Amino acid sequence: MRKLSFTGGEPTIHDDLWPFLEMVAEKYPEYSRGITTNGYFGDNILQKMKKLTTGGTISYHPEATPEQKKRVVENIFELKDKYFVNVMFHKDYFNECKLLSERLKNEGVNFSVRPIGDDGDDQTSIDKGYTHVYTDTQQQYFNSVFGREESLALGRGCCGKRKFSLDGHVSSRVDNTNFFGYSCFNHFYFLYINSELDRVWTHQTCGVNWMDGTVKPLGTASSFGEVVDELSDLVFRRRLPIVKCPKTYCGCGMCTDKTNRGVEPFMTKWIEGMQPHFVQGPPTTTNVNTVREEFAKLDTIQN
Repeated sequence: MRKLSFTGGEPTIHDDLWPFLEMVAEKYPEYSRGITTNGYFGDNILQKMKKLTTGGTISYHPEATPEQKKRVVENIFELKDKYFVNVMFHKDYFNECKLLSERLKNEGVNFSVRPIGDDGDDQTSIDKGYTHVYTDTQQQYFNSVFGREESLALGRGCCGKRKFSLDGHVSSRVDNTNFFGYSCFNHFYFLYINSELDRVWTHQTCGVNWMDGTVKPLGTASSFGEVVDELSDLVFRRRLPIVKCPKTYCGCGMCTDKTNRGVEPFMTKWIEGMQPHFVQGPPTTTNVNTVREEFAKLDTIQN
C-alpha cells in the first residue's frame, strides 16, 4: 500500500483536510491516510478521524491543561485500534507520563516512551527549556525501558515506530542525532507546506533544500506546482536527489534512511533503476532560513 501522511502543526484544525481525505479515499483507495496529531479535538473531528483516516500517531504532551489532557486520553482510547501513541516524557511531568504509560500498557494500547529535549548539552538551549536535563531517577527509568546502553545517549526514534536504515543496519531508534556529512533521504519522505508563511520546506525542522543543500525553503506554497514539477522531472529521469547533510543536529526526520557509506543499496528501494543525484550542502549552517526564523520575521512585520 502507498502511504500518505499529514503532520503539522496540528493538521486536524485545517478545514480543507477532511474533504481532501474524502477525495483521496474515493479516487486513490490504494493509499493509506495517516495523521500525526496532538489528539486534542471534539466528537465531530473524532468521528472524521475514525471514518477518513487509516491510522497514524497521537502525541501526548503533558504540558497541556488538565481539561485538554483528559480529552486527549479519551481520544487515545477511542482510536487505539489504529493509532499509535507517543508519550512525550517532559522532565517536569515525568511521573504523570509514567502513570499514563502503565495504563496504556495494561489496556493494550500500542505506545512508545519518548524522551524530549534531546538536542545536546548546549547551556543556552538548556536555559531556554529546549534541552531537558533528566534526573538520575528519571534516567534510570529510561534505562529500564530501553536498556542501559541505548538510553545513556537518549537519541530519538521514529514518531510512527517505523524502522529505517542507518549505515545498512535496520533500526527503529538511534542514540545519536549528529549526521553531518551523511547522505540523507529525508526529502524523499517529507514536504512541509505552511500556508500562513506561503513557504514549502523539505521538512519542518530539517529544512535542508534538496536543490542546493542549504537550509532554506524549496519555494512558495502558492507556486507549489513548480516545486513538485522539478522533483518529478528528476524522478522520471531516474535521478534521486540525495542531500549531504550540512547540520550537526537532526531534530526530526529521524525515521528516514541515512548513510555515510555508499548509497547504491538504496537506489532500488523505492523505484527500479534510480541513480544518485548528489547535492552537497555548505560546510556550516550559519546562514539559514528556518521555519522559526520565518515566523520571527512575520511577527516583526505584524508588530
